[in-house]
Amino acid sequence: MDTLAPALAVEVSRTAERPRVARLCAHCSLPVTGGSDAAPDVELYCCGGCALARRITGGLAGDSAAAGMLMAVGLGAFFSMNVMMLSFVLYTGGHEADRLAGEAWVRWALLGLATPSVILLGAPFVSRGLRGGRRLLLDTDVLIVLGVGAAYLISAWSVFAGRGPLYLDTACGILLFMTIGRYLEAATRARTTDALGRLARSMPTEAWRIASFGEERVTIDRLEASDLVRVRPGERLPVDGVIREGEASVSEAEITGESTPVHRRPGDTVSAGTLNLDGALVVEVLRRGADTTLARIVRIVEEARLGRYPLAALVDRVSAKFVPMILLVAAATLAYWTLTLSPGAGVLNALCVLLIACPCAIGIATPLAAVAASGRAASSGILVRAGETFERLAKAERVCFDKTGTLTNGEPRVTAFILAAADDEDARVLSLAAALERSSEHPVARAIVRYAANRGVMPADVTGFRAVPGRGASAFAHGLELRLGTAAFAGVPPAAETPGATSVYVSLDGRLLGRFELQDTPRLSAAPAVRELGALGLPSEILSGDNPAAVSTVAAGLGGIRGSGGLTPEEKVARLAAGADRGDAVIMVGDGINDAPALSRAAVGVTLEGGTDLARELADVTILGGDLTRLPWLIRLSRATLRVARWNLFWAFFYNLAGVSLAVSGRLHPLFGALAMIVSSLVVVLNSQRLSRLPLAGNEARHD
Repeated sequence: MDTLAPALAVEVSRTAERPRVARLCAHCSLPVTGGSDAAPDVELYCCGGCALARRITGGLAGDSAAAGMLMAVGLGAFFSMNVMMLSFVLYTGGHEADRLAGEAWVRWALLGLATPSVILLGAPFVSRGLRGGRRLLLDTDVLIVLGVGAAYLISAWSVFAGRGPLYLDTACGILLFMTIGRYLEAATRARTTDALGRLARSMPTEAWRIASFGEERVTIDRLEASDLVRVRPGERLPVDGVIREGEASVSEAEITGESTPVHRRPGDTVSAGTLNLDGALVVEVLRRGADTTLARIVRIVEEARLGRYPLAALVDRVSAKFVPMILLVAAATLAYWTLTLSPGAGVLNALCVLLIACPCAIGIATPLAAVAASGRAASSGILVRAGETFERLAKAERVCFDKTGTLTNGEPRVTAFILAAADDEDARVLSLAAALERSSEHPVARAIVRYAANRGVMPADVTGFRAVPGRGASAFAHGLELRLGTAAFAGVPPAAETPGATSVYVSLDGRLLGRFELQDTPRLSAAPAVRELGALGLPSEILSGDNPAAVSTVAAGLGGIRGSGGLTPEEKVARLAAGADRGDAVIMVGDGINDAPALSRAAVGVTLEGGTDLARELADVTILGGDLTRLPWLIRLSRATLRVARWNLFWAFFYNLAGVSLAVSGRLHPLFGALAMIVSSLVVVLNSQRLSRLPLAGNEARHD
């Protein structure tokens, strides 16, 4: 276990470096800034548009609350449109006496219509603005409240005074356009981020449990491990389990991303959320509810949404200074135009600065791209733990693979068993080896245990089992130390090995008892994955603890890539550290306990679904189904994500720079500023949505 300490320390430090927020938006699932202070049962929203959209569609508040919110918005819109239409009376010509006589009642009518509109449409902005102000958070809602509030108060003073400028049509129009635009943006954003929501909502809530008296319909939470459930054709599997009766074609596209149905028979495992296409199955429950594979996928996607995003450091620096800077620019604009032209011009231009510079597009530019990408990856059977992982994947320069269980199927078989002494009993040596290896999770250990069982040999009694990752395992038999692993670990001289085979030595108190020769078959997806990575400009290399001859054989079969064998976990970490010192960003792909330090040290750690629990815990990416060609697909997705995030940020900065310049110069009306802000955010949302339409792994044209 001492060899794992550096890995765990690296992972703890890596996790500590990742600032995380505690809550997600109840509508679009983007992070809510400062949401950790709220009660767990309180719905939080990342913006006013999401709050509005959620409440109009019902959410957890119920139909009556949704109807009330919809009525409030409708009445606010009705009053606002009347204000804008009636305002044209003030701009029409006519005799001076008639105009002055009519203007007085029009001013009062406008104030009467505008007041309920401002209250109904402005209440959500005021509520969120006040909450942000209490936390000293100057966000979009604060800017809108300041701008619209100033316009309304100045107009109200002018009505009571009987003279002065009116901005009631501007105030109402801004609130109306902002409300409609935010609703449309929130609805579109929710569609972009809802990669798994539809599947989760379609999950069965009940199952047919087989009992002694027949079948009964029960809720999922009443099922226990080892219960039997019946799944009919056309139904989704309600639990993770093992088929005990029946055969069927099962669509696992929602879990692994594989579009072709797979044939499942008794003894095969199935996952909750997959679809039984054509057979009647009896499934023994292994996991249900929050413990299922699907629930784990959803949790990891949520973790990705809660983590940092591509280009997060740049966005954080800009966002921290953006709103205070805009407030200063608005104040300077107000002062300049008030002194050079009139207070009315100063108010209008300052209001336009506040509206055009709302940082919505900047705030969602990179998170939305990362969330859309993580959802798309999950739909292809790839779990990405944090949005920032896409940036590291896109910038990677090299890929290192473990061999056993990663490039190979992880099911080696014993091809030869050679005793060291002719007078020794092979059953005794096999019994000792099986006893030692039955406590290990390693594929080689499973192969030796299976070999002994097929020979009818029962394991002996051993004590004090201890695994040494990358080397072997040890225990005590009758007070003597039993070792099984590499020649160096077993303390014996190496023997001549069959090319392509892996030798495992057994020693008792330093005396060689025998050795096993094992061979494993490469994954069918290994060679295509290596070729595709090469086409993407990413050279591949094998870093393995297996003997160099076996590693060289596998490397030659994959197109002659570099292969290094006989490496300890510490030596793998040293190789990765040397690459990092040269500036290389390395992806490490592995699946065993001995790979844990390397997975933590690499720029991105990747493991497979069949990997050990520790490997899955430490890895940044988990590939379900074991198809290695999903890795180059993920690289393509990551590069596309980084391009989209950069373009979103460029657009957001360019739009704000151009918009603020026009507003300061007095060439932009506040209503057009509000419309431009809405359009800017929608452009970011629609651009990010392209990632949700990227062809799934295995279905795309192979190009970058």
